[in-house]
Formats: sequence, C-alpha cells, structure tokens
Amino acid sequence: MECSIPGKALKNNSSHSVLERYTEEARKALYFARHEAQRRREMTVTVADLLSGISVEEASRAARIGSLKDNAFYLRWLSGLPASPSAVAPDHDGHPDLTQEAKKALAYAQIEADRDREYWIDTDHLLRGLMRFPNTANFALLKTELSLQEIRKASRKDRKASPAHKTPRAKVVQYLVRKHVAIWVPPLLSAACYLYILLQSFGGSMLRFAR
Repeated sequence: MECSIPGKALKNNSSHSVLERYTEEARKALYFARHEAQRRREMTVTVADLLSGISVEEASRAARIGSLKDNAFYLRWLSGLPASPSAVAPDHDGHPDLTQEAKKALAYAQIEADRDREYWIDTDHLLRGLMRFPNTANFALLKTELSLQEIRKASRKDRKASPAHKTPRAKVVQYLVRKHVAIWVPPLLSAACYLYILLQSFGGSMLRFAR
C-alpha cells in the first residue's frame, strides 16, 4: 500500500523539516486519516479523522498504549464518525486540507516529540497532540479514561521497550541548527537594530555636545 501524507495540507501547517521527522507509522496514520475523510466525500481532515487514522494499525505505538483497537467503535461514535468506515471508494484523488483543529493537533504532536527530545514524530505523539486541547477526539479519548499524563508515562515505557527508528546524526544536527536559528536569529537581529539606533542616537548627542 502506498501511503502518502496529505502533503498540501501539511505544508500549510509545517515545514519540510517537520514532515521528514514523521515515522512510517505516523505517515500511514495520516494517510488513513485522509482516506477516512475522502470516503465520507469530505474535503477536510478533522481531529476525528486523525484519531481514526492512528487507530487503524494495531501494532502502532499509539494503538498499543491507548488500546485504540479495543475501543475503536466507541471512539468513532464519541468523536462523531460513522460506526464503520464507508465501503464506498473515494470519488476524488485530491488531498483534503486539514481543519484548524487538526493543524493544531499536529503542531502539538511536534511539541510532544520535542518534549521527549525525540527526532522522530511517532503515532503516540499524534495521540498526545490530540489530547493537548479540547476537541471531539480529545473528548472521546477522555471517555475511555485516558489522560495526557498517563499516555505520556505509557509512551516513555513503550519507547524503552520498543525504540523508534535510529536517527541519523546528520538529520539531528540539521534539525537542531534550523530550530535554534529560527529561535535566536529574530531576537538577535532586533537587538542589533536597537543597538545600532541607540549608538546612532548617542553619536548624534555627542556631536551636538562637541559643537
């Protein structure tokens, strides 16, 4: 099966440097989420679709730590999806855009990965991203007695038992450089501009004083 991230949708929310951090399992989850939306003839991927996407593969980290397969029917019902995916094939090949809530969830997934000091963004980070703020998927998960803190603990335990893909050192270095450049360059430029203006003002004052 060829699994592709809804590229256009994700590029609106993330840079290429973030997209390349997704594990194969996370990419599959996003493919399944897109497919879920397409089967309903929808042109947007919701947080409910994301939850459905990470629930498909039983071997994924999110499914293991959240018992998502066991509660699949209940989660679909609570998040507002049909009891089972439509048997009708999608009638278009477009890439549904992400809703604002779905984009927010993916942004939080990146934050959760950074919080773990992990390069790879896995399905458990997608799950935790959904649980970071009020939304229909979060509501459904809470009803199965999951909590963000419990999922974080289970995620750490599962990660020790089954480590994610080995990260190439060059990718980590490139990611850290891009991250810190984005964080520090804007304030440093602002500080340099402020210092330049201050020195110009000070120099003008000294010149007037000398006269």
